[in-house]
Amino acid sequence: MSRLFGMLAVVASLVLVACGAPAPTTAAPSAATGEFPVTITHAYGTTTIPAKPQRVVAIGTGDLAVANAVGAPVVGALRNGTGGDGNLPYAATPLGAEVLGLDSAGDLDLERVAAYRPDLILATTWYGIADQADYDRLAGIAPVVTYETGLFQSSMEDDARLVGRALGETAAVEALIADANARIAALKAELPGLAGRTYLYGQARGEVLPMVVGEQNLSTAFMRSLGLSVPANFRDAPASAALAPGTVGVSYEEAGRLDSADVLFMTFATDGDRGRFEGNALVQQLRPVRAGDYLALTLDQAVALQAPNVAAVGWLLDGLRPTLTKVARAA
Repeated sequence: MSRLFGMLAVVASLVLVACGAPAPTTAAPSAATGEFPVTITHAYGTTTIPAKPQRVVAIGTGDLAVANAVGAPVVGALRNGTGGDGNLPYAATPLGAEVLGLDSAGDLDLERVAAYRPDLILATTWYGIADQADYDRLAGIAPVVTYETGLFQSSMEDDARLVGRALGETAAVEALIADANARIAALKAELPGLAGRTYLYGQARGEVLPMVVGEQNLSTAFMRSLGLSVPANFRDAPASAALAPGTVGVSYEEAGRLDSADVLFMTFATDGDRGRFEGNALVQQLRPVRAGDYLALTLDQAVALQAPNVAAVGWLLDGLRPTLTKVARAA
């Protein structure tokens, strides 16, 4: 299975939840100033970080992206499994193979994590913590900061602030957040025709086309910030029982339902799935496909859209911009 479903099968089975206005993460008063010690409350208890971290292991994509962007001393991280040198395509500073030594496939190698001798483990966007026992095993190595209430149940801004407090880099993280929001606002101002337009985002895998349409899903919230919304025929559709909450499964026989979107974004579990989707006669007749308002996302783009992080926003928007521009100008 692709790493994305690590995002749209693992993550989507967990994610597709709130991205509205979650309560702020609680922390010691010193957390706001970047002073230490800092105590952070999260889903599995509290974590006290006694001093500014000097050896950070980041095991979530968002954790690594934000930590790298603010220049944190990352000594270990999950290797990006989509190809290349293992770095995220938008990494502020590329990391070496010795740092990117944790495999993104399968179970996390706890011995390898321990070998990095971390004084902080960032796991706010890592899907490998399913319960208290998972957390406790990781916390046996070093202080762990994980999600506040649940995986991807906070906005990208709040996740970044949690990482910033743990690292003692609150000002740098606020600058990242401001830049991300400014880029969203700039694109929205550049393309006012996006307002009121509709989109669909999903994946082709096997016999099913799972479409991510839940109102509280992080990707839905991100698209909403650009002025786009899910079409009415999907907005209130009941989630498919075999899929994640907020996800509607469409069969190839029902592919005509996708015609309701002004723009269609798809990703694929395998190259074969892409070939089957793009070669399907019903898909080829979809208005977005015929008009060129269809974009096949790379796995990295799909991960960044499924679970946005503030460090990736500019890069993600640059990739979406040509397609969004066509859609906006056709309005």
